[in-house]
Amino acid sequence: MSSFVGHGLAGLTVYLTTMELRSIRQDRSIRHNLPWLVWLITIASIPDIDYLVPSLILQNNNYRIRTTHSFLGVLIVPACTILGLWLLGNRGKTLKLRSWQSILAGFSHLLLDLLTGVLPLPLLYPNLEVFKLPFGLLPSAGKIQLTNYLFYRNLAIELGAIVPLAISLILIIHDTTPFGKHRFFITAGMLISGGFMFWASTLNR
Repeated sequence: MSSFVGHGLAGLTVYLTTMELRSIRQDRSIRHNLPWLVWLITIASIPDIDYLVPSLILQNNNYRIRTTHSFLGVLIVPACTILGLWLLGNRGKTLKLRSWQSILAGFSHLLLDLLTGVLPLPLLYPNLEVFKLPFGLLPSAGKIQLTNYLFYRNLAIELGAIVPLAISLILIIHDTTPFGKHRFFITAGMLISGGFMFWASTLNR
């Protein structure tokens, strides 16, 4: 699994890549949308609630079936969110944008956990078949202990892979300059992210 920091960054990235640049820059808009941003980060992280609610984890032969880590599992909270938005009177462009943000934030959790290449995930639950990539481009989350070196190392690698990539994606989507003046920063971000992903791919799993 990826760390809570990585999932939080994924939720933030979904918000920043899908909002209009003008809205992001306006202080009033930021304050108005802060609760929504916090909720997107929550959606991106909430599948790991199975650590607090063990009954959500099933045992099947040698595999632990983490039901929240499936297409169905990550869509439950976004679906409830969309229904709640509709009941609160959201319609049209606002409802469409926030619906997509909710769905993307949910799926971001599966993507990051798949990219660790560590734990098999029941993507098609209630089908109990599990899936795992034969490689890993992100480190797994180290055990949270102040004396655990691997926790800090893996967190640093994860940040090195995700932060530059997120910045590059934001620049790609919001770059409105005539000649793409952010191309250098985009390329640099991609290269830095790729370097950390390569490092992650060499770790034992």
